[in-house]
Amino acid sequence: MARRDRTVLSRYLVAASRNMAQRMLDAYRVVEVRSADGSQPAPPEIAERFDGRLFTLRQLEERGVRITGKGAWYLAGGQDWQLKLEPAV
Repeated sequence: MARRDRTVLSRYLVAASRNMAQRMLDAYRVVEVRSADGSQPAPPEIAERFDGRLFTLRQLEERGVRITGKGAWYLAGGQDWQLKLEPAV
Protein backbone atom coordinates (compact mmCIF):
# COMPACT_ATOMS: atom_id res chain seq x y z
CA MET A 1 0.00 0.00 0.00
CA ALA A 2 1.39 3.39 -0.95
CA ARG A 3 2.20 5.90 1.78
CA ARG A 4 -0.48 8.32 0.53
CA ASP A 5 -3.11 5.57 0.66
CA ARG A 6 -2.11 4.69 4.22
CA THR A 7 -2.41 8.34 5.24
CA VAL A 8 -5.89 8.67 3.71
CA LEU A 9 -6.99 5.39 5.29
CA SER A 10 -5.58 6.45 8.66
CA ARG A 11 -7.47 9.77 8.56
CA TYR A 12 -10.68 7.96 7.59
CA LEU A 13 -10.34 5.49 10.47
CA VAL A 14 -9.69 8.27 12.97
CA ALA A 15 -12.74 10.20 11.76
CA ALA A 16 -14.90 7.04 11.80
CA SER A 17 -13.84 6.14 15.33
CA ARG A 18 -14.56 9.69 16.54
CA ASN A 19 -17.99 9.51 14.90
CA MET A 20 -18.78 6.18 16.61
CA ALA A 21 -17.47 7.47 19.94
CA GLN A 22 -19.78 10.48 19.66
CA ARG A 23 -22.74 8.25 18.72
CA MET A 24 -22.09 6.20 21.87
CA LEU A 25 -22.77 9.36 23.91
CA ASP A 26 -25.79 10.66 21.98
CA ALA A 27 -29.20 10.05 23.55
CA TYR A 28 -31.70 7.70 21.93
CA ARG A 29 -35.26 6.71 22.66
CA VAL A 30 -36.49 3.14 22.15
CA VAL A 31 -39.75 3.72 20.26
CA GLU A 32 -40.65 0.11 19.51
CA VAL A 33 -39.70 -3.40 20.57
CA ARG A 34 -40.69 -6.21 18.19
CA SER A 35 -39.87 -9.85 17.53
CA ALA A 36 -36.74 -10.61 15.51
CA ASP A 37 -38.74 -10.90 12.28
CA GLY A 38 -40.80 -7.80 13.12
CA SER A 39 -44.13 -9.62 13.05
CA GLN A 40 -45.07 -9.33 16.74
CA PRO A 41 -44.77 -6.60 19.35
CA ALA A 42 -42.87 -7.52 22.49
CA PRO A 43 -44.88 -8.40 25.58
CA PRO A 44 -45.36 -5.47 28.00
CA GLU A 45 -42.90 -6.83 30.56
CA ILE A 46 -40.11 -6.59 27.96
CA ALA A 47 -41.15 -3.35 26.23
CA GLU A 48 -41.59 -1.54 29.58
CA ARG A 49 -37.88 -1.98 30.34
CA PHE A 50 -37.16 0.73 27.78
CA ASP A 51 -40.38 2.75 27.86
CA GLY A 52 -40.22 6.52 28.32
CA ARG A 53 -36.51 6.89 28.98
CA LEU A 54 -33.52 8.14 27.05
CA PHE A 55 -30.41 5.99 26.73
CA THR A 56 -26.99 6.36 25.21
CA LEU A 57 -25.82 3.43 23.09
CA ARG A 58 -23.35 2.64 25.85
CA GLN A 59 -26.14 2.51 28.45
CA LEU A 60 -28.14 0.21 26.21
CA GLU A 61 -25.14 -2.09 25.83
CA GLU A 62 -24.70 -2.11 29.61
CA ARG A 63 -28.31 -3.36 29.83
CA GLY A 64 -27.57 -6.24 27.48
CA VAL A 65 -28.62 -4.67 24.17
CA ARG A 66 -26.40 -5.64 21.21
CA ILE A 67 -25.81 -2.71 18.87
CA THR A 68 -25.08 -3.85 15.31
CA GLY A 69 -24.87 -2.20 11.92
CA LYS A 70 -28.43 -3.34 11.21
CA GLY A 71 -30.05 -2.39 14.50
CA ALA A 72 -30.30 -3.05 18.20
CA TRP A 73 -31.13 -6.46 19.63
CA TYR A 74 -32.16 -7.56 23.12
CA LEU A 75 -32.29 -11.15 24.36
CA ALA A 76 -35.12 -11.80 26.82
CA GLY A 77 -37.45 -14.69 27.46
CA GLY A 78 -35.26 -16.97 25.33
CA GLN A 79 -35.89 -14.85 22.25
CA ASP A 80 -34.22 -11.97 20.40
CA TRP A 81 -36.16 -8.71 20.26
CA GLN A 82 -35.49 -5.93 17.78
CA LEU A 83 -35.37 -2.41 19.21
CA LYS A 84 -36.22 0.57 17.04
CA LEU A 85 -34.13 3.54 18.14
CA GLU A 86 -34.66 7.20 17.32
CA PRO A 87 -32.32 10.04 18.24
CA ALA A 88 -33.63 12.19 21.07
CA VAL A 89 -34.33 15.71 19.95
